[in-house]
Amino acid sequence: GEKGVDVLIGDSTNALNEGFSNSESVVDETLNEMFVKCKNNRIIIATFASNVHRIQQILNIAYKNKRKVALSGRSMINVIEASSKIGEITIPKDTIVDLDKIKNIPDRELVVISTGSQGEPMSALTRMAMDDHKKVGIMPGDTVIISATPIPGNEKLVGRIINALVR
Repeated sequence: GEKGVDVLIGDSTNALNEGFSNSESVVDETLNEMFVKCKNNRIIIATFASNVHRIQQILNIAYKNKRKVALSGRSMINVIEASSKIGEITIPKDTIVDLDKIKNIPDRELVVISTGSQGEPMSALTRMAMDDHKKVGIMPGDTVIISATPIPGNEKLVGRIINALVR
């Protein structure tokens, strides 16, 4: 920065669409409302593994609502481990639980953070929706939140997952 900047190249999904995006505080409020509304249900949230801020929001809200958090998806686990090591994410004490132990936790006390917000065919959420996940199955009463806007071109994949979840 002291030498000056010659070129800045930026890229943003939906940059050509008119309007604006809501602030992250709105997302925080909405997620918190969902947690309160679903006080007796298990919550499964799919988001980008790379969205460390969103994951931190979910961890904080889960802790505030006395819920344990299990992670599903290799990239989700890897990003959280790496982010935690470098201090970019703070995991509230005793919040994370192993996915293998979720059967021992009451639904009202559990959140699963998952990959698959874009409907990727091999993602954790897709495998849950298709009843092909080894550790997490969608059950009646579950609340599934896709906390990401579909990237242009992924709308059909996301739609298929939503339809599978509804079925």
